[in-house]
Parts: sequence; C-alpha cells; structure tokens
Amino acid sequence: MPLFRPLAGNRKLRLPPFGAYLILVAGWFFGFGLQTTVFPGVITFTLMESPERLSFAQAALTAPMALLLPAAGVLAERKDRRGIMFYFYIFAGICALALAWLLLSDRLDYMMLVIFALLVGVAGGFVMPARDSAINPIVRISARTRHGGIELQRAVVMASAVQFGAQIAGMAAGYFAAMTGPGVLFAMMGVGLLTGGLAAAFLPRLGSKRTKSTAHPLQDLGDGLKAVLHSPVLMPMTAIMIAIGIFIVGGAFLVLIPILIRDAYGGGYAELSSLMVTFWMGAFVANVMLVKFGHIERPGRALIMAQGVTVLAVGAFAAPLPFWSLYGLVFAWGLGAGVAISLSRSVVQEQAPPDKLARVMSVYQLGLFGGMPAGILLMGPVVGAIGARTAALIPMIGLGVVLVLISLATPILTVRRAQPVAIKHSPPSSAHEKTSDEAD
Repeated sequence: MPLFRPLAGNRKLRLPPFGAYLILVAGWFFGFGLQTTVFPGVITFTLMESPERLSFAQAALTAPMALLLPAAGVLAERKDRRGIMFYFYIFAGICALALAWLLLSDRLDYMMLVIFALLVGVAGGFVMPARDSAINPIVRISARTRHGGIELQRAVVMASAVQFGAQIAGMAAGYFAAMTGPGVLFAMMGVGLLTGGLAAAFLPRLGSKRTKSTAHPLQDLGDGLKAVLHSPVLMPMTAIMIAIGIFIVGGAFLVLIPILIRDAYGGGYAELSSLMVTFWMGAFVANVMLVKFGHIERPGRALIMAQGVTVLAVGAFAAPLPFWSLYGLVFAWGLGAGVAISLSRSVVQEQAPPDKLARVMSVYQLGLFGGMPAGILLMGPVVGAIGARTAALIPMIGLGVVLVLISLATPILTVRRAQPVAIKHSPPSSAHEKTSDEAD
C-alpha cells in the first residue's frame, strides 16, 4: 500500500479519531448529495431520456452495492478498514473527476454515465461496511485519548447529522447545475471524495480481532446472515430496510420524483435540487431533535410511526397538488426518514454481536441496497406506462402492507433499547489487552 502507509504512519498528521471519522463521513455524503441531484438530472433534463433509461442507469449505480456488500463486510473484518476506505474513496473521486472532464469537453453520452454509475457503485459497496462498522471501535478508541469519549448512540446520531448536513450541502450545490453546467459539480464531487479519503489515513488503526481468520468467506457470510435471521430485533429491522429499498428509495426517490418534476410540473435541476434539499433538511431536523431529547426507549415503535409518515407523504404525490405544496410533503417525509435511519442504525449497532458487526451491518445494508435495484427497474416501466402520479400509489401501498405485517408478526413494537455500556476513560492495564482495533 505505497500511497496509504506514508500518510497513516506519520504521527504528526493525527486528528481526533471521531473528528477524522466525521470528515470522512462528510466527504462521502457531500459527493453523494451532489450525485443524487446531478446524476438523474443529466439523464432526465440534459439528455431527456425515458423513465426506463433513467431506471436502468440508477440501477447500475446501486446493483454493484447489492452484489458486493456481503463480501465487503467479510473484508472489513479481516483487513484494516482505513486502507479500504482510503483507496475506494480515492477511486470514486477519480471517477467523478473523469466524468466532469467528459462533461466539460462535451464528450459525454448515456453509456458513459452507466459506466460511471457501475464504478462508483463498486466503490460504495466496499466503503459502506468498512465505514459503518468503524464507528464502534472509534468510539472505544476515543475514550482512551485526551479528546475524551462519546457514548455510541450519541456518536451514531452525530454521524447521521453530519451525513444529512453534508448531503444537504451537496444537493443545494446541485441547484446551480443549470447555471454552471453539471461538469463543474461533478468536479466538486470528486474533490469531496478525495478529501474524505485523505481523512481515512488520519484515523487510528482499525483492524479486526478476526484479521487472521482462516474461515472460508462463505462461512463468514452465512454467520452474518444467521445472526440477523435469528434475532427478533435485527430481522424485522432488515425486512423494513428491504421494503424501503424497493418501494421508497428505489421506486419513489430515484425514479418517480425526477420524472414527476419533469412531466407533471415542467421543472428541471433547480426544482429537483430544492426538493432534495427539503427532504434532507427534514432528516437533519429529526436528527437534531434526537440528539436533544436523547435516549428513545422503544425504537421499534418510533421506527414504525416514522415510516407511517413516509407512507402518507409518498401516497400524496398521486394527487394533482400545486408544486409549492410538495415542499411540505417532502419535508414531512424527511422527518420520518431521519428518525428511521438513525434509530435503526443505532439499534443494529447495539444488538449485533461484536465479533460479527461488519457482517451484520453488510447484511442490514444489503436489505436496503439489494431492494433498490429491484425497485428502480420495476418503477421505471410502470411510470412510463401509467404516469408518475398514478405510480405513486404503488410505494404507498407496498410499504404500508409491509409495516402492518411486521407490526403484527414480530415483537418490533415492544422492543426496548439495549442499555449502553459506560466507557471508562482509562488506558489498558497491559499491552496484552490492546486489540488490533485499538492499536494506533
């Protein structure tokens, strides 16, 4: 690892562990926010492609994540997660800069966008398990530094708030695509990803106690899947993520909204960007409220209620409402999504077996990102056949049915939050107690 080691080995470049992690999160999600607005915008508003072609390109962005997440979860438990994040952040940043050059030189076509989507999807598939499973050891390591410790649930909520804030900034920048051209914004995306990648080199070592595991990767994958399926908490959480991936993120967010803006309201980049910003503003406000009010004793019940708001908001898109009213719907949708994302992630972090955390997180994320390509490919032809307004009823009914079934068939409504373990601010008593997770 000739590029990573000189940076990671330079102790003068150290940052507070949790601070470096937040920079890493911000770099990825700033780029993700730009991509969420500009990528479908280029296809829908610049190239004027059909709903079917939009859905195919969006599926190319998400399908690699679904295929790679299980194996990437095993890799994250066997290797130093800093190096995984560093190299795949840099790879995604270079892809974004290359796409910016193609746009600025007027050489872009539809298939190049699909290739870009596949490459960035590959990077995302490796980054997510490494990044999400890193927060737990970083919290433990932070407790042993002069910067002090932080409780896990609060750390997850703070990271989610940074995620939403960075996405909002990226989506807000997408508002200017019609003025600057999308090429400039893809260049900004590349810079954000490169910045996040460099932050990974400043983290303490994030290896795993299982680094020297000799088990077959398929056995590891099976163990992670079993841990989810046999848990009365992790299983319904993952099932809800599958439904959200199919009906909400894949069907409504990535396909329905861009086509609705173009065909029903005659809008473009500015309207798409402003609606996306409004959604994530709602998610950000929800996370600020969670930070302020603290511990949620019954997270399963709160999750179901939050997703009920999503069901009502998405279904309302079927009505011939004035465009300004969509901002209220999208903001309410964002509030529900913000609560659901933060609570489900923190519960999974708490309930997953510590020695299987990355694998459990990859299975949990696979629920979302495995459902997304299916929802995208399903919704594209449906929108093309019956129109965006009528198609909005499909995600409303689909997610609504899933929530009712899970509420009746699982104990999710009665699940209580696990008691957080207090972390003492004290060094290990001997060198033998320092795991590879905590090695600096």
